[in-house]
Amino acid sequence: MPSSLTTISLIGPGAIGGTLAAWLATKPRNAVSICARTPFTELVVEAPSRTLATVPTLFTDPSEPSPVDWVIVATKTYQIPSAAKWLEKLVHPSTRIAVVQNGVEHISNLAPYVDTSRIVPVIIDCPAERQAPGRILQRANIYMAVPNTQDAADFAALFEDPNIEITLTDSWLSAAWQKLCTNSAGAICALVNQPANIAKDPQAADIMRALIRECIAVGRAEGAEIDDAIVENVIASQQAAPDGAMNSIHADLVARRPMEWDARNGVIARLGQKHGIPTPYNQMAAQILSLLEGAYL
Repeated sequence: MPSSLTTISLIGPGAIGGTLAAWLATKPRNAVSICARTPFTELVVEAPSRTLATVPTLFTDPSEPSPVDWVIVATKTYQIPSAAKWLEKLVHPSTRIAVVQNGVEHISNLAPYVDTSRIVPVIIDCPAERQAPGRILQRANIYMAVPNTQDAADFAALFEDPNIEITLTDSWLSAAWQKLCTNSAGAICALVNQPANIAKDPQAADIMRALIRECIAVGRAEGAEIDDAIVENVIASQQAAPDGAMNSIHADLVARRPMEWDARNGVIARLGQKHGIPTPYNQMAAQILSLLEGAYL
């Protein structure tokens, strides 16, 4: 293999991971492989600008791959222990690891398995849904935020496409907690099994506000800068969502999959307890979602 190629292995080709893998594969300089539980022969992403199709190098056994330049972990947060099984073969002394997940614990989640100095935490906004293994509908362009570091800049350079916006921020912590404000409010959709524009209902909107305000309080205690205006901005965004729009935790509920209730609401309760900040709405949201999940798993 020519030394000019950048070797990249993506763990978790779901809606987000599969979309990223397809875009990475459009660059001839990238040699992309995928680590998956379910095999598929072709990766097809129906993106807003065009259809991306590639036949990836696919591994289904953690003992199969070789070390790479970049590992991209795009699993759900609760899948980190199983994703870690791939790292033993993929990571060598100069491998860098991008973690593309919900929540604010990107680095601490991987800390038991890799050198944290090599981790690039990634916040992503990519409305997409997996329709079948290897088949994904991407509904809007991709936005990512990463720390303002050289490793993160190198990660951004892997994509270099007008359909993908990647911001290098000096306050990644603030950006992560701002995204969590949106994700925490989204719990109401799964709790009542209704799409995002349930926020048009005044009662639902008030619950969202309470969830977000708790998130703001805990985020500020953790060192994040969050403007109070984000509360009504999130509500307005949810109210403007098209009919049937479904966030990922709601989609997981409908599909009877495990949900990221801990990464989206439980973390606010856990860190709130550390700081002595009451978080009754997020604590109850996490507990009820856990009970709902337990009823079908």
